[in-house]
Amino acid sequence: MNITDKRFLALFSIILIAWAVVYQEAIMGMEAIWSRSDTFAHGYFILPISIWLLWRDKENLLASQVNSTWLPLPILAGSLFVWLFSYAADINVLGQLSAVVSLICLIWLMVGNKVAWRYKFPLAYLLFAVPMGENLIPWLQDVTAWFTVAFLKLNGIPVYVDGLYIQIPTGLFEVAVACSGIRYLIASVTIGTLFASLTYTSTKKQVIFILFSILMPVVANGIRAYGIVAIAYYSDMEYATGVDHLIYGWLFFGVIIMLMFWIGSKFADEQLAEKIVPIKVTKNYQYKIALFALCVMVTSFVLIQTMPITKSPAMPDIMLHGKEAQNSNWGISFDGSLNKSHIINEVGIETFVAKFANRQTEGELISLNNVIFNPDKWTIIKTQNSTNSEFTSKFIVLRNMQGNERSILFRYVIGNTQSTSKIIAKVIQAWHSLFHYSSHGYIEAASVGNSQKLTDVESTLKKALNDIRRIE
Repeated sequence: MNITDKRFLALFSIILIAWAVVYQEAIMGMEAIWSRSDTFAHGYFILPISIWLLWRDKENLLASQVNSTWLPLPILAGSLFVWLFSYAADINVLGQLSAVVSLICLIWLMVGNKVAWRYKFPLAYLLFAVPMGENLIPWLQDVTAWFTVAFLKLNGIPVYVDGLYIQIPTGLFEVAVACSGIRYLIASVTIGTLFASLTYTSTKKQVIFILFSILMPVVANGIRAYGIVAIAYYSDMEYATGVDHLIYGWLFFGVIIMLMFWIGSKFADEQLAEKIVPIKVTKNYQYKIALFALCVMVTSFVLIQTMPITKSPAMPDIMLHGKEAQNSNWGISFDGSLNKSHIINEVGIETFVAKFANRQTEGELISLNNVIFNPDKWTIIKTQNSTNSEFTSKFIVLRNMQGNERSILFRYVIGNTQSTSKIIAKVIQAWHSLFHYSSHGYIEAASVGNSQKLTDVESTLKKALNDIRRIE
């Protein structure tokens, strides 16, 4: 069947509409992130770029024949299972990734193996529409700090490093989230992958340049951070500490991207004019494969509609009794909870507990917006896991730019299970939602400032956590 056949186009349209309806929440979630995040604003351009890549070969595309295939069905089924899991666990990025993978599988299923393989890059490029990668930020901060300190020592500038704080004789710097270079990395990989496809015909060269587009911004960001500190040092903190810090960063990134393209163009392959060779198939089109895929998607959608969702209250109830902690510099934040309390006792021990349903109309236990401490004010200098048959927790020691310390002990509690891992807590929540076990989870945390004054901080905070009495 020709790709322009009216019956094929009608069925293809039905499949795409069904996909959009089934994944409407994930699609709108992606668009919301594109609109509010500079890091992922490129998401608006991914689909138009993929369509343009297809249209560049429109003579071959429109003259090709299609034949449905069963091959992507297992991947489609796996993607739908991931979607069910992500919905139960309220992990938006997994649901969005599932949406894009399912779209690729459906197109592959509809057009067949030969056509899908020919246009594999435009299809695979759709994955860049998924706003993911922020989990790399802590690692990138550490790498940036390492490069900065290494270059400062190489340059002979006295430096002392404490976690993400870098002290030089003229001032103190912090490798904050904005200094991680995540924006540069994501932008570089997105543009670099497209450049590799358009510039090289050799798969080996394409892979090498994509790896180059990953490594170069990481190293370059370390050099950029070093440059900021060095400029501040030699100018006695007059330059590179204000708005010029940001201007310098973006100008530096622009130069790096141009340098990357310039280097890449030196090894460009000669682009030969392609002859029009439409893809031919001998088998008849099998509508039942597309209809089967449609039924699988609809079934998954129906299963999701049966999962219970708790309506979030406008105002949280108080869960613990005691003096409310006011003017605390801890910075713990878990918004959208069903119940929440933050109290302080007579010796300065703060206790925080918040209750969440496994699925709520607003708010969730594990979220990028929920933090155990304010990362803009504190940096981690020590972490330690404490696990036994009865008590699981993570002990963290923080320090701010004024040299003050704060200790935190926390855990997530879902049903009878305790964990300090966000991933494990999410998996348990999803399991409980799918099989209708415990419907609530908790974050429990205790903290004390100026913790160096206490002889056994961890034991003191453990006692504070054990004294928590949750209200069901």
